[in-house]
Amino acid sequence: MDDVMTQLKPIGEKYQTADFRGGLALLHELWARLPDPKTATPNAYMLVEYGVVFALKLRDFHEAWTWANRAPDFKQVRQDIGEVEFLIGKVAFEDSKLDLAVEQFREAHRKSRGRAFIDVDPKYKALIKKK
Repeated sequence: MDDVMTQLKPIGEKYQTADFRGGLALLHELWARLPDPKTATPNAYMLVEYGVVFALKLRDFHEAWTWANRAPDFKQVRQDIGEVEFLIGKVAFEDSKLDLAVEQFREAHRKSRGRAFIDVDPKYKALIKKK
């Protein structure tokens, strides 16, 4: 499998129609088809991000953590600019694990020099300003 971007299109369509369960089902199927190591497949990290987004839309924190816990595997193959920490922090925040969220957001802020918080819900950055 060369790239997953074309295969993400039907999953994106599920998001557009708010069929988050259907989108997660397609994500799981696509994830299962990726060869190991999954980190070697270009753009496979996008599945992790999509999985978190879909799960959070459903308020399914178990599912969100399943996807978020895959993110650190990609640190070595991506530029480490804090996106993994931001993703984990986002799940922690939404799951009311605020101490973990603060820890992850601070690291994301440090690595990205603040760029991780551009064009995202300001509540995430507000958390690290409070503490």
